[in-house]
Amino acid sequence: MVKRVIIVGGGYAGTALSRALDKVAEVQLVDARDRFVHNVAAIRGVVDPSLLDRILIPYDRLLRRGSVRQGVVTGASSGGVTVASGVRIEGDIVVVATGSHYASPFKPQGESTQTFADSLRTANSNLKNTNTITIIGGGAVGTELAGEVSSAYPDKAVTLISGSPSLVPGYSDRLAETLAAQLRSKGVLLRFNSRVDNLAARDHPFAGRLGKDLGGASEQLIFPALGARPTTAVFQQMPGASFDAQGRVEVDAWLRPAGSRSMFALGDAAATGDPMTIVAITRQVPWLTKTITATLAGQSIESLAPYKPWHTRGILVPLGPRDGASALPVLRNGMLVGRWLTSRLKGRELFIPRYLREFGYATGAE
Repeated sequence: MVKRVIIVGGGYAGTALSRALDKVAEVQLVDARDRFVHNVAAIRGVVDPSLLDRILIPYDRLLRRGSVRQGVVTGASSGGVTVASGVRIEGDIVVVATGSHYASPFKPQGESTQTFADSLRTANSNLKNTNTITIIGGGAVGTELAGEVSSAYPDKAVTLISGSPSLVPGYSDRLAETLAAQLRSKGVLLRFNSRVDNLAARDHPFAGRLGKDLGGASEQLIFPALGARPTTAVFQQMPGASFDAQGRVEVDAWLRPAGSRSMFALGDAAATGDPMTIVAITRQVPWLTKTITATLAGQSIESLAPYKPWHTRGILVPLGPRDGASALPVLRNGMLVGRWLTSRLKGRELFIPRYLREFGYATGAE
């Protein structure tokens, strides 16, 4: 008898795991949205909203044997999940991969992909009509956005403000220095160790003024880019669930939360030891695929190798189609690569052709 695996969350982790397990189980993927949002490309979408036609991809061709169901999961346990309508979906294994959320327009704010598309088009319109742009947050998203805007609109004044002493905190000084040098060569003004107050409630770009010590008092377009926050509502209702300082649900050595026996947490919402990046997913999904396949065949999970994160953090940071730098999780201390390889790996196409192929839409979403 074919076992059923329920996967909650149709983002990068959930869809990759669904495809991998589709050959060995009856997969039921449940997501609140009607389409996959390839939000990695949303940063460039701010300067080129025509990308929307290719980064909002229907789920209907994702699985061959399994199925995708649209719905909001309100509860999950080892035996299944409950959706907002009250319907209970029973399964042998449950994986919760609810991901993370971010300020608009970099990720959807709710269940509507149309609202996401509208927010990105609005950001582009405001950007085109503004000569002064300030980005608050020197992490990967803020850094990439500064690179995209300065590449597409070299005549606009772009300022990137970071509360840290360098860009992309948590990664090597060499990576931060390489990215900073490239941004400066594009005319971007960098301000480090600077904080902007009263941004906690800001989740979308807005027109405003900053003090003279933060780039001048003139009206400008301000993009909050203050980091991803894990989406953990499903875990919050689980008895015994605990959370780390980032708000990610804590898991055991086999990525099981709250003492579960056959439920797993995956991706940004789980405290796996990895950062919240797609590079981390390339480590987690193959391990969980192998682990679930073995348990479906009758092996005890405790007899299997526990999960181990990448030994060094990896990240790809393009600054437009041709520039950027990346840290690859290879060798003992990782490997820093520059413009050419970063462009080849991510910057030139932003993985768009890859995801269209994987979702069965090789020439574009229909």
